[in-house]
Amino acid sequence: MLRYAVKCEYRGVSQEGMGQFRLHDWNDVRLIIACAEHKSFAAAAAAMGVDQTTVSRRIGNMEAAIGRPLFTRRKSGAAPTPAGEALLERARAMAALADDFEGAMQGLTSFQSPKVTVAASEGLLTYTLIPALMGQDKHELPLDRSLVRNELPKLAFTTAPAKADISVMATSPGDLPKVGGSVHVRRVGTMNFVPVASRGFLHELRGVSSFDDLAQLPLLDIGIYRAIRGLDAWNGLVASKQGEGVSVAANTPKVQRPLLGGEGISLLPDYSTLYEHQLEAVDVKTPSLAVSLWLVSHEDTLREPSVRDLYDLLAGMFTTSAWYREK
Repeated sequence: MLRYAVKCEYRGVSQEGMGQFRLHDWNDVRLIIACAEHKSFAAAAAAMGVDQTTVSRRIGNMEAAIGRPLFTRRKSGAAPTPAGEALLERARAMAALADDFEGAMQGLTSFQSPKVTVAASEGLLTYTLIPALMGQDKHELPLDRSLVRNELPKLAFTTAPAKADISVMATSPGDLPKVGGSVHVRRVGTMNFVPVASRGFLHELRGVSSFDDLAQLPLLDIGIYRAIRGLDAWNGLVASKQGEGVSVAANTPKVQRPLLGGEGISLLPDYSTLYEHQLEAVDVKTPSLAVSLWLVSHEDTLREPSVRDLYDLLAGMFTTSAWYREK
């Protein structure tokens, strides 16, 4: 049975003889039940772990507030008066509701975890996060799937951080994610990029000995790169071609088909050859091309155990991966 003690307020009998009473303490309801069931103030006090004087005083205060007795007091014990019986019926109804409420609270300890939504770029979701968390693909991954030791909650994935419980966000090196409110932000690594092409395309490649020489070749760009300062060297190559020999895709999955078809060179994370064996990094000295990766979640959202556990799991997967270390 619940035992929540709160301040109780009593007011004296009014001029018309009517008392004013405002219940602020669940223990007063329990007192009425205990006195009726144990038929004695002393036994009720022992059952509730208080002094008999406390029971007498609090029952007396309630009686003074309503202007009539709730219990008869005899040497043989205490018995509820008609007014006491009226309150006793309602007190027992309240006790049943309180027990039901307490049972519901206890049941929440085994309550099914809610669905957790993870946001990231299309490429990071498709080739890294979904395979690592769902365990559907068998190819090698930059994230260690063996770190998933417990059953995960139901997962959903989106590219919209505003709709997610946890977001994996990329920024230019040195920048913080642009988020508002009370959020928990953790830097979990660096995503390093290299120019890549299909093996067939590279087999026919001649006359390329430096990164700048790539400007002579067809380039397969990804639109979101232009907003990232950490990819300025690549963006400079693309800009130098003034649109000639440049195809722009909306995201990484959409660049895969022309890339694998040998239509040009693109810029992808350096681990992209893990999940796509037809790709190969272009053998040239590449300037630093990188973005910082962050885990972001609102503080209130992180109070949900399933969200916190997944947040910590993702942090561990990124920070222990050699692929996400600064180079």
